[in-house]
Amino acid sequence: MSASKSFKAGFSPTIDCAVLVVAAEKGFATDEGLSLELVKKASARELLAGWDKGELHGLHLSASLPVASALGLPDLPADLIAPFVLATGGATFAVSQIVHDDLVEQGMKIPDPGTVARALARVAASRQTAGLKPLKLAVEHPLAVSMFELRYLLDNARLRLERDITLVEVAPAAMPQMLEAVEIDGFYVAEPYGTAAVLRGTARIITTKSHIWQNAPEKVLAVSRDWAGAEPATLEALLRALYRAGEWCAINANIEELAGILAAPHYLDMEGDLILPALTGFISHSPARMLECSGFFSTSGKAANFPWQSQALWFFSQMLRWNDCPPEFSGDVKAYEAACEAFRPDIFRKAIKPLFAPVPSANMKLEGTLHMPVDVGASRSGLVLGPDAFFDGRVFDPEKFDTGSES
Repeated sequence: MSASKSFKAGFSPTIDCAVLVVAAEKGFATDEGLSLELVKKASARELLAGWDKGELHGLHLSASLPVASALGLPDLPADLIAPFVLATGGATFAVSQIVHDDLVEQGMKIPDPGTVARALARVAASRQTAGLKPLKLAVEHPLAVSMFELRYLLDNARLRLERDITLVEVAPAAMPQMLEAVEIDGFYVAEPYGTAAVLRGTARIITTKSHIWQNAPEKVLAVSRDWAGAEPATLEALLRALYRAGEWCAINANIEELAGILAAPHYLDMEGDLILPALTGFISHSPARMLECSGFFSTSGKAANFPWQSQALWFFSQMLRWNDCPPEFSGDVKAYEAACEAFRPDIFRKAIKPLFAPVPSANMKLEGTLHMPVDVGASRSGLVLGPDAFFDGRVFDPEKFDTGSES
């Protein structure tokens, strides 16, 4: 089929760009009559700058950023929406060898997030007593999913930013080098950068996203609300291409080919051997030890691509909790609705319907209740969800939106 529609998407070089890359490289976009052009940017900040210049139709973006956009937070384009989740999981928390050794002395049991948080609290306290600067950890954007998950982890041990831990914004590919140069003490970001730092002998992975919040969204496709309304056929064609690309990425027999595709200079620009761990779920804690992480990274199955509005609301709750948005938003129905509508399950359902794929019948769910896969209601039979547990056992109920007591 010749391409009759075009779409230019910006992406940054992390493992969760895989679905976009495969949609372009393996012909899934062409099958939908779509010419898909990918534009590489170093970071979320550069992606947003390209968006402001009108260079792009869509973005590979941290799942929390469309929510922040809908709430009108500063330095973000207005009215971004997310009709498709590109990947769940896929991120690692890596620290320097020195910090790792200190954490082990303080009782950390890898990869258990609770013991990681408590050990960090003890190390932070000892550094404060010794008059040393707080540990400095890097994330890709101040409003990225990684920021909220890391804050959530740190708060488990009552750690506070600036007093105990400093979080800084760094482009993902620059994190390993900054760690080696002792400019940061650790980072939490999508792969393959944790693995790269470990296998170069400068870091240790101490836990992963899949241990902090199982099967949580990491990156989404973000487009403008106006463009989605003006070009529904193009958007729906793209979502079908992405869905089929996600299925291809999830097939074990394709993993080595996928690693080779992603390794190219115009994508991740990294050796395939450093990309494979994230695709297999066998993560290098150290050069000599592997962590087997079931469900570490997913591009298909268990409604991995579905934009749950309950997850958008969890991000909203964290923005309120950490004063990223005005406190009066907590009781503002319009803010609540705006956060919900940043994720668009209605667009997803319409686009995917011709594929006869199982799609959730609800827009929201309790977050954190599923500790194992379960069969659920869907537009077609055969849908399995979960697990979706938080490491501390909390449950987020989007119908009881209370930022003071919820996770």
